[in-house]
Amino acid sequence: MGISALRTTSDAREAVTLLAGGFPPVSHLLLQTSTAGDLLPQLVNLTAGEAPHGIALVVLGDAGRLAHDPSALSMTFVAEPGATGSGQSWLQRVLAPASLHASAPERTANHSERLTVEELREALYGARIQTRYQPIVSMTDSRPIGLEVLARLEHPVRGILQPDLFVPQIEEAGLAWPLTEAVVRRSFEDWGHGKLQAFGFTMALNFPLDVLLIPEALTWLEARRKEAEIPANRLVIELTESRPVTEITRLRHAIATLREIGYGLAIDDVGPEIRDHRALLDLQFTALKLDKDLVRESPDSTVAANFLTKTIEAARAANLTIVAEGVEDAQIWERMKALGVDQAQGFLVARPLPAAAVPLWHRDWCARLPE
Repeated sequence: MGISALRTTSDAREAVTLLAGGFPPVSHLLLQTSTAGDLLPQLVNLTAGEAPHGIALVVLGDAGRLAHDPSALSMTFVAEPGATGSGQSWLQRVLAPASLHASAPERTANHSERLTVEELREALYGARIQTRYQPIVSMTDSRPIGLEVLARLEHPVRGILQPDLFVPQIEEAGLAWPLTEAVVRRSFEDWGHGKLQAFGFTMALNFPLDVLLIPEALTWLEARRKEAEIPANRLVIELTESRPVTEITRLRHAIATLREIGYGLAIDDVGPEIRDHRALLDLQFTALKLDKDLVRESPDSTVAANFLTKTIEAARAANLTIVAEGVEDAQIWERMKALGVDQAQGFLVARPLPAAAVPLWHRDWCARLPE
């Protein structure tokens, strides 16, 4: 396999920026850890399961610095095209010093194995839930306007796991509220420590229906928001639900409560196989997010294209902001723009980022915008 383009840098900030942006896609990172300085954790985090669809992202380099923190080894990996999880890289076994081998647990677990309830509880109550932030930009002028908060689970054996490998199981186990609480706490800390609040972004938080219908959860959210001094109009609560919504009256009350305070509300992951979303359009939602798989398939699927057209028309009639997830290339961008989508999120813009990488991405993205 040949190399179509080779880009080198000794500047860790430039390396973070290159990895943070989704385009052009990066397939390999050759890392000399001695030059990374304080940005080494960000470089490692950016390789943890966040590669664009179909791209193999490989970390190469001296693992000596990681020897001081063996737990960080779980964040370095090889992601095969189409893989959904992360684990130990065979490169680690080649490159890591012998002392690191002795202290690190063997990582041979099958990523398709279900996590046990004990593992889930340990992650939730043992500070193993991490946050990533995927930027959202306006399709009118490409200006950055928001971030979606995404959860990751740091497993001691399997590495950094993406949501599809643990969120469904957490919800099945009745642990959706502890997960939501953990993500809110982490994201509010990142906001309050000055990493995110300076950019004027909105911040979108995923709330499963079962959590959104808990009055105490909304009271708790409002108390934490005030403590973090985040304006309510900077927060968007995204309703994540794969089942038909049957408790419309209770949902209407919860939405009205949040809207009265000033929160934004979004219907998340709207697609033909997800749910009948039309009953939700009459509620006080402010945005509708198109499912990323639907968006990706739209250039080649008549079914997806027809659904998008009808859904965007209905959302426009309801005065909702329309966000397309899964915008991975210029073709999809142009198609979504032609259909009347307002905002874009996906690897063409940026991959999900650790909080410390957001400012570097923002600087680089804004520098490339037309005057």
